[in-house]
Amino acid sequence: MRTSRAAFAAALTALLALSLTPPVTAAPQSPQWTDCDADPATPLECATLRAPLDYRAPGGKTVELAISRLKAADPAKRHGVLLVNPGGPGGSGLDMPLGLAQTFPKDVLDRFDLIGFDPRFVGKSSPLSCGFTGTVFDALWPRLPGPGGFPAEAKAAKEVAQQCQQAEGDRLPFASTRNAARDLDLVRAGLGEQRISFYGGSYGTYLGAVYGQLFPARVDRMVLDGAIDPAKVWHGMNRGWGPAAETAFADWAAWAAERDATYHFGATPAAVRAHYAELARALDQRPAQYGQLKLDGNTLREVSRLVLYSDRSDPVLAGLVADLADGQLSDPAVRGFLDAVLATFPADNFVSVFLAVQCTDAAWDRNPARYAAETALDARRYPFFGAAAAGIGPCAYWPHRPLEQTTKIRPARHGALVVGATGDSATPYAGAVSMRRMLGENARLLTLADARMHGLYARYGNACVDNTVTKYLVSGSLPAADQRCANVPG
Repeated sequence: MRTSRAAFAAALTALLALSLTPPVTAAPQSPQWTDCDADPATPLECATLRAPLDYRAPGGKTVELAISRLKAADPAKRHGVLLVNPGGPGGSGLDMPLGLAQTFPKDVLDRFDLIGFDPRFVGKSSPLSCGFTGTVFDALWPRLPGPGGFPAEAKAAKEVAQQCQQAEGDRLPFASTRNAARDLDLVRAGLGEQRISFYGGSYGTYLGAVYGQLFPARVDRMVLDGAIDPAKVWHGMNRGWGPAAETAFADWAAWAAERDATYHFGATPAAVRAHYAELARALDQRPAQYGQLKLDGNTLREVSRLVLYSDRSDPVLAGLVADLADGQLSDPAVRGFLDAVLATFPADNFVSVFLAVQCTDAAWDRNPARYAAETALDARRYPFFGAAAAGIGPCAYWPHRPLEQTTKIRPARHGALVVGATGDSATPYAGAVSMRRMLGENARLLTLADARMHGLYARYGNACVDNTVTKYLVSGSLPAADQRCANVPG
């Protein structure tokens, strides 16, 4: 009887999984490639495909999918296509092939057409707009509580959810990672490829993993760099920023204390933290201005958290703190960082998609009391960013419930290389371990020890990491076992 019940349960689970995965029935389309910017020195081609807004109704409304292509450098060695995604959710990847062409090794560039894309509702792919104004830091969620504390944050979160409903209510239910993965398979079909390879960073690791669950036979090689934990989509992932950012900030405070002769923030980590806290209080009283960006104490912490994504950027945070204490932002590295963030993350579109995907991928707790308790607890445990990471957000009031269940990542039928740094403060290393465990024995985990970096391949300069990923992309052969690399200067 137990065996019979187990078999029935397994069959029912499989049937439900199939029912939640509408087939891609849209007619294949051939991309009409054109020069992206009419600059012959920029060999990036662009095209637009159309995808169903709702894959359950393939003959209904559609969305545009903007894609790009950088052809393999050596046609004689060409292996196939490598779709690339920078993360988010909400990140634009249309220009990503050009950036990767400057960092990826020749062996990879020779063998793959690099295919960039703006996921549905991002950038040039029928962009979503909730009508946010100002900079990304003005619209950001999750965010640190303002003067009104938790009640004010809950009220603002509800208003944002209503604002998005009024602006984009008919499209919000379809902003899921599962639909974005279905779009990728439509792109694959349009490219005329039986299988695709995929390189995803940050949120892109989840998009890649979901694609592999829906279309396992269509995956060739997959690299998931800076992996999220699929078991924590999405409030759990956001809340994890609290302890991760606290560790990163403590690491930076110790680094700055060792360089007190240069920065004069204090000779101990505690003194550095006190200096930083005093600066944040001063900015709350008199914010600094950089273009459209108003830097008060909360914005300082939010910017700092982004700088702390890499231990190579510790001098940038030191320059930011020193400049703000002096009353002017003159450090070129600081200005360059701020300019890059503001240009890369357009407030309205990025935050609109970030919220829409997170609120659509998973069912969120609707009880404000839960968020209030978590916020109070994490504010004490992780004072640097815990109150923001655990706080309430628009998803607690989102007007639509998810149309599908959150994707469960099961053992993969395809190969995958999961990459993670032990000190990653954006997607904590435990997420890479979890992703590897869920994907099973066809996956491998590549770890960089004693490094704080979000996204490693062809970025951090670690030869062990770079050579391992390159060998896999070029040969298709995964390492025999999980591999751990030492963080040596490079």
